[in-house]
Amino acid sequence: MRPSIAALDEADLQAAQALVRECGWNQVAADWSLFLRAGQAFKVPAGEGALAATAAILPYAPRFGWISMVLVSQAHRRQGIATALLERCIAQLRERGLVPVLDATPAGREVYRQMGFRDGWAITRWRRTSAAAAAAGEAPTDVKVRPLEETDWPRLGALDLEAFGADRGTLLHGLAARSTAFACVAEQEGVLAGYLLGRDGRIATQVGPVVAASAPVAAALLGHALSRIEGQVLVDALDRHQPFASLLQAHGFAVERGYTRMTLDTDRPFGDADRTFAIAGPELG
Repeated sequence: MRPSIAALDEADLQAAQALVRECGWNQVAADWSLFLRAGQAFKVPAGEGALAATAAILPYAPRFGWISMVLVSQAHRRQGIATALLERCIAQLRERGLVPVLDATPAGREVYRQMGFRDGWAITRWRRTSAAAAAAGEAPTDVKVRPLEETDWPRLGALDLEAFGADRGTLLHGLAARSTAFACVAEQEGVLAGYLLGRDGRIATQVGPVVAASAPVAAALLGHALSRIEGQVLVDALDRHQPFASLLQAHGFAVERGYTRMTLDTDRPFGDADRTFAIAGPELG
């Protein structure tokens, strides 16, 4: 029997967050609110206000949209619920003329490949449980890193449009509001050469996206941010940037898991992997 799928709304946020805790994920209520404000979220009720499962989409018009937050409680797994939710998300994005994209865990990747999703970027989640004892390198002398300012947004938006492949201004402004202690930009020879944002999490602070013109610029941004963050930190970094991975290790990070960026029925890449050093998170892109 097909599960009963309905729209998730503000009244469901407490139950949705209970599902996040059960699954050990890092999201907070502000993340669910983003999906309701900028996209759509779905639920499978479990009775008495509880949820059996959730899923969400974030449209990034005019080219693609994100699928994420496919969470199923332990008691309701292996009943086809996740597949039904994924199909609903795909249908919603296709109705808008958008290509479905997601970041898959190794276990999920095999399921998604059978549905027609194709491999793209390889991504690794790095976690820092405590700060490294020693600083990890020096910033280039011609790179100036400073806190993000309101006047930076036009240049930041233009840089991100090229790196990500779509306008995600709503998301970036939301992340900036949640990372005021460490959100930063890098200037090099008078040009905005990179930026770093992030957000608070249930377990750890998520750093990302990190977009930069070069590895030294990305390193300078990361060093600035990490010096201002206490506690656990997560960074989802593209595997292609090996010097950035080495830098994370020097800062006390260790590998937690891998992800694969996947697109449905196309090999056409979105975004610029050369300038994207870390993503906003597998649920956001």
